[in-house]
Amino acid sequence: MAGTTVVCGLDRLSLPIVLALRSLGEHVTVVAEAPRPALLRAAAASGARVVQGSSEEIAQLEDVDLLAARCLVLTESADLNNLQVALAAREVNPDVRIVMRMFSTELAERASRLLPNSRVVSASREAAPYFAADALGLASVPTRHVWGRHLALHPAGADGHLVELDGGMFLAPIEPPRLIRRRRSLHLRELRRAARALFDLRLAATGGALVLLVALSVTVFHAALHLRWVDAIYFTVTTAATVGYGDINLQAAPDWLKLYGSLFMILSAISVALLFALAADAVIGSRILEALGVPRPGMRGHVVVVGLGNTGHRIVQHLLDAGVDVAAAERSQANRFVGDARRHGVPVLVADGRYRDSLRALSVEGARAVIAATDDDLANLETALTARELNAQARIVVRLFDPELADRARAQLGLDACHSVPVLAMPAFVAAALGEGVLSTFEHGSRLWVVAELWVRPGSRADGAATASLEATGDLHVLAVRDRKEERWRPAHPDRLEAGHQVLLAATRERWEGIRALTSG
Repeated sequence: MAGTTVVCGLDRLSLPIVLALRSLGEHVTVVAEAPRPALLRAAAASGARVVQGSSEEIAQLEDVDLLAARCLVLTESADLNNLQVALAAREVNPDVRIVMRMFSTELAERASRLLPNSRVVSASREAAPYFAADALGLASVPTRHVWGRHLALHPAGADGHLVELDGGMFLAPIEPPRLIRRRRSLHLRELRRAARALFDLRLAATGGALVLLVALSVTVFHAALHLRWVDAIYFTVTTAATVGYGDINLQAAPDWLKLYGSLFMILSAISVALLFALAADAVIGSRILEALGVPRPGMRGHVVVVGLGNTGHRIVQHLLDAGVDVAAAERSQANRFVGDARRHGVPVLVADGRYRDSLRALSVEGARAVIAATDDDLANLETALTARELNAQARIVVRLFDPELADRARAQLGLDACHSVPVLAMPAFVAAALGEGVLSTFEHGSRLWVVAELWVRPGSRADGAATASLEATGDLHVLAVRDRKEERWRPAHPDRLEAGHQVLLAATRERWEGIRALTSG
């Protein structure tokens, strides 16, 4: 059991983690209570050892030697349960590395601070950028953030910082897409909503009628009372406002003009009152409907998100941060993220998003993209196909748990992107399980590579080593080097490493272990 990684749980998220760790040569023990037979067979076929039992009782399981374990990976969806198991494991082995799945951001930050040698990972946080990027049509889907940039695999090179891997693939550190400032986008959105509210058909009709009535009255008073045009306008406005007569009045006017003046005062008073009422209804009413989550009709250029679970909530946050208007659908009013989305100005329709009426209520015909992100694969496919029928130009992004189904659906159903959250989140969990320094992983060919950082220690064998010699075997590439003065990305990185350099590299697992030993002593 020495050096074993213990994975608690065997589901659609933990299985890819187990398979990836086994492909890296890790000894893996899986603790699962009544796992699905297909998942159990897949884990066993990879060479992982499966112990049936509850993760809550891991300290009492005889077949799990926590005292000799190197790392404990907790992948169950209950934050509190994962924290409880982590604390129980630390009582047995204070040195075991802990990797916890946790959604709550505040709890995750506190847990990582209080538990040394641990890392907290959120599957939804890792996956959400992919969905948002595909919905916005970004050319390169962002991977895990490393040193302020994203990494992406390309089939062809077009950037000066590209690293060529074998098989015609290129690893590119790319700048993250520039996001519109959140505060500015909120102000602009409020102004647009207020402007749209004022362009109400009833408001326009009433205002137009009032203008025609005033124009007619100005002409009548000008001709009948022989007033100058300015005086006629002044008299008409004072009459319409019912502020009383002063130097100009109808006391000596003909009877028909007095009757017209009386009728004009009544009609203008009604028109002004109606105008103010409609204006208040248009502006305040729209804000009330928005607070209640009623979608605004006629939305255009927005993104429709169907499903406000953990992943859907994170996707909405990413889109809002990018300054994009969002409309959402969620089947359950009791969903904890419905109120949060509405507080951020997102109209949320409480309905089943796979039906035509629901999508039409979200103005899907004018949407730039639709993201189906519920926990039900079938419902997501139905939503995607219905949205495609209603809007052939929108980008359709679908969440599917089965990665094979995702690949086939994208290829055969004309969908723009299909993603499996477990597959997208797997690199972050694997990187965390491998220990400090490993930032991410990516699959190239049939091997799993790591993206890692390390320090060159004084007197180590890497102190003064040429980067070209380190890269000669082709299974390691230096991406960037930091020193006290600056950060230099490839190809501007130094030719030789020096003590105090912090190095970002991409390498196979075996090469990573070798270079880590080279830089440490």
